[in-house]
Amino acid sequence: MAAAGIAASGRYPPRLVEAALALNDNRLSDAEPLLKRHLHDDPFDVAAMRMLAELAGRIGRYRDAENLLRRAVELSPGFTAARSNLALVLYRLNRPAEAIAELDRVIADDPDNVGHANLQAAAYGRIGDFDEAIALYDRVLREAPDQPRVWMSYGHMLKTVGRQADGVAAYRRAIDLMPALGEAWWSLA
Repeated sequence: MAAAGIAASGRYPPRLVEAALALNDNRLSDAEPLLKRHLHDDPFDVAAMRMLAELAGRIGRYRDAENLLRRAVELSPGFTAARSNLALVLYRLNRPAEAIAELDRVIADDPDNVGHANLQAAAYGRIGDFDEAIALYDRVLREAPDQPRVWMSYGHMLKTVGRQADGVAAYRRAIDLMPALGEAWWSLA
């Protein structure tokens, strides 16, 4: 549904729609006061919490984002999108084991989303479970083969476990898909 259609539907509070549009346009200084006012008036609106957490994450306030997302999933345990965002925040806070635990729940609710598997692969790599990371990257790349950054991450994992030739092939695939991907060139060198 287009933004105008969402606003006209009356399904969402106008202030929340306005905040969502501001977030979409990266007008964070407009979105933040709208979301804070909305949450002041409706402190149990988990969608607004998730939106404010997204804003906090965009400006590097990951602990604030974590607190908001934890509250959202406490109020609404089945809010898979908030739990997915929480997993990403935990990963960015370098707490990969906690991210994996959240992703296990997310994947149980949304098993076909390769984005979740990709984040889980990266988290497994961070804790040193390279075999699990490689298996997940294999799955992601079978289902979504045209992802240069995933190919590059896959190359990193392969190189880490000593599969040099496979790692080189993965870096080359990343470069074929995105010739300007400097990190893949650097890794290949």
